[in-house]
Amino acid sequence: VRSFNIRRCQEKMTKDTLVSVIIANWNGIQYLEKCLSSVRHQTHPAIETIVVDNGSCDGSIEFIENNFPEIRIIKNRKNLGFTGANNIGIKASNGAYIATLNNDTVAEPDWIKNLIQSAIKRKNAGMFASKILSYGKVNLIESVGMSIYPDGLARCRGYLKENKERYNQEEEVLLPSACAALYRKEPLMAAGLFDEDYFAYSEDTDLGLRIRMLGFSCVYVPDARVYHYYSGTARFDLLRKVYLAERNRLWTIIKTFPISQLILSPLYTLMRYFFYIYAAILQINPAREFCKKGSAIKILFILSKVYVSTMLHLTGLIKKRLEIMRNKKVKNKEIIGWIKKYRIGLKEVAVYPGQAEDREDPFT
Repeated sequence: VRSFNIRRCQEKMTKDTLVSVIIANWNGIQYLEKCLSSVRHQTHPAIETIVVDNGSCDGSIEFIENNFPEIRIIKNRKNLGFTGANNIGIKASNGAYIATLNNDTVAEPDWIKNLIQSAIKRKNAGMFASKILSYGKVNLIESVGMSIYPDGLARCRGYLKENKERYNQEEEVLLPSACAALYRKEPLMAAGLFDEDYFAYSEDTDLGLRIRMLGFSCVYVPDARVYHYYSGTARFDLLRKVYLAERNRLWTIIKTFPISQLILSPLYTLMRYFFYIYAAILQINPAREFCKKGSAIKILFILSKVYVSTMLHLTGLIKKRLEIMRNKKVKNKEIIGWIKKYRIGLKEVAVYPGQAEDREDPFT
């Protein structure tokens, strides 16, 4: 009887901690062997892996079928973006937890185990951020959670900083990067999953804020390490990427920011634009690189397109806002408190940290 009870307890534990790892793929065959092998060798005993393929034509599906037969593949006829692919995978999953993982990553064997251990301890947390390091330059951080500028632009916390003791403490952060994140499925579903209108970029900021508005926090787990080829499979040209990031930022604040913060946001956006111009004049990245690839006329066209698109979608955005505000469990004062607590400064938005340290700092 004791043996039976232990087995029943173990089965319940396994079911309660089943993690569905969702990997969106679009023509990423060059990354799949390392990524999927790292998931296959996870030490957590209860994992199902779902690859949602966005109409790849590079042999990705055949590669997975031949080399990773245990993996479930969902085949989309066309590219539904990061948001659409992940939502399909989440809806098809069986886990009590959902782990989103980019296909251009390699996870350490204890990645899932360490995230789950934190989740068991932190009952009020609905999201868990990994320590994401640069593949090939493991001393450089890509993300240890996300920070936010007051106009809704999110940036990776710790981006391009050295992997030092400062980032080795488990602590609450604003939200995770969906590049490698763990979500409790229940609040994830309650929040409405990723907004598929976003397609890609800033979708994790929008989702993370909506989950927090339901009363769940986010915890950064430093022992949950993942290595990422930055923008390895992001094949948008630079202007397309800027368009999506800026448009989705604007959509996010319309949907989630309190009115007082929403009214102030254009001022912060103007300050950010002026800093980009200032950084470009001083030849500081990323503004320098951007100016090499896009003329001022193209940039103005992209910004115009962002605001035109937003006006065309304004009715739908307002409907989404009303639903979010109707379901939220926190007060506006608390939301404003997050923006202040996890705020990123203009300097960090306008320049790469490494660039600012390589030369005399013009911003101080």
